[in-house]
Amino acid sequence: MPEINEKVMKFVEDTLKKSPDIQLDELFRRTKKVSSSIRRLSKRQFNARYPLQVKRRKALAVRGKGRGRKKAAARQGRPTRKPSIQSVAPRDMVRQVFLEFASDMAAAEERKDLVKVLARVDRYVDQVLKGVGKA
Repeated sequence: MPEINEKVMKFVEDTLKKSPDIQLDELFRRTKKVSSSIRRLSKRQFNARYPLQVKRRKALAVRGKGRGRKKAAARQGRPTRKPSIQSVAPRDMVRQVFLEFASDMAAAEERKDLVKVLARVDRYVDQVLKGVGKA
């Protein structure tokens, strides 16, 4: 997997916090000033490596907070909708494996990186089968 520059990641996180609607071109231009290593990346590679990862972590954090509120509401005696256990847990797990696969594919910079991700497809399949109880 490609190396992540923590200084650049921090800069991108801070910039996206201050101006969440910033255009990729502008963010890419500003980031080049922070670290010269960014200059050898294409905009697509930069986007996959930094802004998308920041936005993904933020989305996962927001989604995780909402789940805690449902549990708290249930403890207080308020009724909550109860989805079937069979459909929710495996579905969420399979979704997570697909997102991990997509993230690895997006982070592949060169053809050889893409081939490495595809060579590990059996691992993703094993994770899915394990999650749905078939392995």
